[in-house]
Amino acid sequence: MSNDTAAKPAKKKPDNWLSQGERGTVWLIHLTFGVATLIGRTLMRPIVAVIALFYTLTDRKAGRASRDWLRRVHGKDQGFWATYRHIRTFTQVTLDRIFLCSGKTRGLKFTRTGNEYLEKQFASGHGAVLLGGHLGSFEAMRSGGDEDQIKINIVGHFENAKMINALLSRLDPDRAATVIHIGDDPVGQMARVHDRLEAGDFVALLGDRTGLNERTVEATFMGETAHFPAGPFLLASVMKCPVYLTFGLYRSPNQYDLSCEPFAEKLHLPRKNREAGLREVVQRFADRLEHYARKAPENWFNFYDFWNKDRTPEASRTRHHRKVSGGAPSV
Repeated sequence: MSNDTAAKPAKKKPDNWLSQGERGTVWLIHLTFGVATLIGRTLMRPIVAVIALFYTLTDRKAGRASRDWLRRVHGKDQGFWATYRHIRTFTQVTLDRIFLCSGKTRGLKFTRTGNEYLEKQFASGHGAVLLGGHLGSFEAMRSGGDEDQIKINIVGHFENAKMINALLSRLDPDRAATVIHIGDDPVGQMARVHDRLEAGDFVALLGDRTGLNERTVEATFMGETAHFPAGPFLLASVMKCPVYLTFGLYRSPNQYDLSCEPFAEKLHLPRKNREAGLREVVQRFADRLEHYARKAPENWFNFYDFWNKDRTPEASRTRHHRKVSGGAPSV
């Protein structure tokens, strides 16, 4: 065979969180959550420790991403047990979703910083965008909103978490009505988002994960260039409503620190220099995300190559020029 016709080695596909399916099977997920409901959160903690140890030992991709993250935060390698604590935090927060969705929050403590902004906005009768990320628990933020009669809708991609989200919706039927899945109809879902905001609801967008073939914006994060989705920020600008930055950080063993701060009265992107305006907004978000991530590094739940070393210049340009699909990543 000539050199001209020789098969070329396949290019390695960029790591993307949507390409990572759920770990475990339906019956195992239901069994774990069933046991949790039966014996309660306190007795589940030793089981959580075992589950976290299992994934630390067997999930190489998650372990590699955790080690990379902790190295960036602390400036040096942290070792096996630091990775274990990181994955254990994620496991506990994931399990806590069952208690938060089922209203069984007894034993959980919540602190609130900046809650007055949400209260004032809610009292105005006008909707707002809550901008967050995969840092800590947005379910804890929703739980806090329920206590104050604030209705929070979450917009996102949920393709890679169907089993868990289906189970959570069964535990809390009202939850399904407040989840807006972008899917294959972003335009229709944008109309739905607009209707919710007009009704005075809050709409949550997570601004740290890019969807497949989604337009991205570069920003400096943890000292290196990372790619953030343009969709949540463009959607927030189109809705012309107040935007607040919100996080629910987990503190072992049973506390969630809920925080809210104003991000923009209205997210304005100038027509003449729209790209520069978008980059400025995304960089501002990345700076605040880094601030909160450094406060609670074990709450960082992006267990994949966030900085995407395999991203090619061609792929970046394709994403940059592609028409925005709207929406935000999954919860």
